[in-house]
Amino acid sequence: MRSAYAGNVDEEWRVSLIACGQLASGKPVSADFVRDLLRSRAGEDVSVTTGKTGVFLYAPTSDAAATAEGMAREALAEQGLVADIRLDRWDPSGQAWLPPGDAAAAELTSGQEHDPGRRRLRVAGAVVSAIFEGLGSADF
Repeated sequence: MRSAYAGNVDEEWRVSLIACGQLASGKPVSADFVRDLLRSRAGEDVSVTTGKTGVFLYAPTSDAAATAEGMAREALAEQGLVADIRLDRWDPSGQAWLPPGDAAAAELTSGQEHDPGRRRLRVAGAVVSAIFEGLGSADF
């Protein structure tokens, strides 16, 4: 089972590529192919992973995430691939990925979390969330 979270950088932002496993013509392409394509183009501060629902790019800042999103769109277009692309920001208080304009996500931009302990808790929450996302609807 693959984890949807690499955990090697401070990932507050996520670009999700959902249903990216097919060419515009409908021919299927593996998520691993898309992941490898994007990894070869992503910067050092961006983690690229696969999960049950798609390919994910994790970035530490909104600028890095916007750059990763643009790179992903360009790379997919060059290959004739289509995907639903979404940009989200981690909300540690709600333990969920939210759209950047969401009020809870906006609180994070105020710089309230400079405490390293809170950062570790936020990263740990992201790991747990990504594991459950990767498991999908598996029965326990």
